[in-house]
Amino acid sequence: MSVDVLALCLGSRLGRPSAPDATALTDGESRLSYAELHDLVSQEAAALRRRGSGPGSLVPLPLPEGRTIGTIVSLLAILAADAAFTPVSVGAESEPLVRELLSKRSAWPGHLLPFSAPAYVLTTSGSTGPAKHTVVTREGLRRVFGGLYTRFRDHLPPLAVWTQLHPLTFGFSVCEVLGSLTFGGTLALVEREEPVTFTALSRRLSDEAGPHVVSLTPSEMSLLVSADDVPLPSHLLLSGEPAHRAPLRDLFARAGAVPPVVVNTYAATETSGQITADLVTAARLDAVLAGHVGRPLPGVEVLLQGPDGTPVPPGDSVTEGEIEVRGATVSGGYLDPLAHEAKFPTIGRKRAFRTGDLARWAPDGGLVVTGRAERRVKLAGRWTALDEIERTLVQDGLASEAAAAVEEYTVDGSTAGRLLVAVVPTGTARAETAARVRRRVLQLLDGPVTVRIVVYESIPRTAHGKTDLVAVRQASQAAARNSGLVGTVMRVWAELLGAGFSAEANLFECGVDSLGAVAAAIRLTKALGREVSPTFLFDHPRIALQIEALSGLAAEVQPLQPHTDLRGSAADRRRSARRSAGAATPPVLIEGVMQ
Repeated sequence: MSVDVLALCLGSRLGRPSAPDATALTDGESRLSYAELHDLVSQEAAALRRRGSGPGSLVPLPLPEGRTIGTIVSLLAILAADAAFTPVSVGAESEPLVRELLSKRSAWPGHLLPFSAPAYVLTTSGSTGPAKHTVVTREGLRRVFGGLYTRFRDHLPPLAVWTQLHPLTFGFSVCEVLGSLTFGGTLALVEREEPVTFTALSRRLSDEAGPHVVSLTPSEMSLLVSADDVPLPSHLLLSGEPAHRAPLRDLFARAGAVPPVVVNTYAATETSGQITADLVTAARLDAVLAGHVGRPLPGVEVLLQGPDGTPVPPGDSVTEGEIEVRGATVSGGYLDPLAHEAKFPTIGRKRAFRTGDLARWAPDGGLVVTGRAERRVKLAGRWTALDEIERTLVQDGLASEAAAAVEEYTVDGSTAGRLLVAVVPTGTARAETAARVRRRVLQLLDGPVTVRIVVYESIPRTAHGKTDLVAVRQASQAAARNSGLVGTVMRVWAELLGAGFSAEANLFECGVDSLGAVAAAIRLTKALGREVSPTFLFDHPRIALQIEALSGLAAEVQPLQPHTDLRGSAADRRRSARRSAGAATPPVLIEGVMQ
């Protein structure tokens, strides 16, 4: 006799049924067998129905501070009652649209229909734009987890310990919970430290015998691989970010002759989770790091919409298109009707979701994701793929991690932009790393762009384990403050450029463009209380020359007068640096290390 808790929750047998006495859920101290979990979920689901929660209902799922068996039981019970859940942190208040549904004062918005019964409402991570409330359907979950089981039932073993590490507000957590049930595993709750240290995960991997399936974002995997005292799990499931942010080469090197089974997936909350998935092997590392994310899961329909609006045929491995998912795995959509309309077209009688991601077909029928549309920006008149910059820095061995973003700043009341690149060095020579990174980025850009390099001990993460680009931008504004003229001038350039240049470097060869020079002139003028023009900077392209001139050549730097135009003439901005001889001032290297 076997027990199928997943069938109880989603109404369909999808994966591997389990023995009644096999452990289904544990927090390290208490354990529930599959039979016990089935009974508890059935009882709580019946109680929900008696209180009026059933098909079409949205039920709050309270999230206590710690991870509890009771929370997982409640999540499964809501699904078993044919209702939908939405996670609500203790003491927090839901968004107005969600509150209306929870209070039963309003029905599901009409623009979501027709869709199959809802399973949960989750807020997208916001990593690629404003967060949105997404209605994931039961049919979508059945298709996704059925497809995962069909693709990987010979690679993800029965009775494995599946860790539950992520917040239940993150869609990846649903993969942890339902994935364990799909493959007949044991779901082990793991406390998540902030910042993540994997101390609790290390204890769990040591305490729980047998194979382990650990679900991580690529950014989290970089922390795991660098923590020598944390044992490597036998199986890794990656999702949530591009794989180039995961140090896969280091993982295989550390593992030696017995590497873990690594499954890389491409997923979105709006498509009920995983869209494509593939095994990562040592022989396939180059392809994976270059963006290959595998073939669509069985039951998931994927198209590439070409530049002319027509689908790119799968045999065309050259033309790039936007990834569009159609059919039953597409969620009900966003609660907000305007956001929904922009991303969820109806094609005939099928729902569709425009991901915003760009890709090409691979010869094996898989997808090669080339980047998000939002991650392609125009700098100095050229389109730049930020993901490609990150990928290249890691592949070239210049950084163990890299994150690229565009940062806006104001030049005399107008908004300008510069490229922000944050890196974690592969060695201890941070200043040398920053200089090498700057040179490589400028080669990739092949044009005049102001570039700011920030060197971190560890790149900031969101609560969901992804690279926190907002925190990177905020932290990049912090610069070491020294006293005196030398310190002020160095600080202004550090605020603009970050790290990877010296007082003897020609700033215009370090990536400073005309707008960057104008911005520096304005900031130097304000910091020093006397006029510094772009012309002065073009005439003194090295910081050492600027300091020398500012210290003794008063004729070139006059007190600031009202209504002075600091932008300079067009001729000023085009003038090349004329002086190349270095000054006697010794080089000053800005390390720009963020702890």
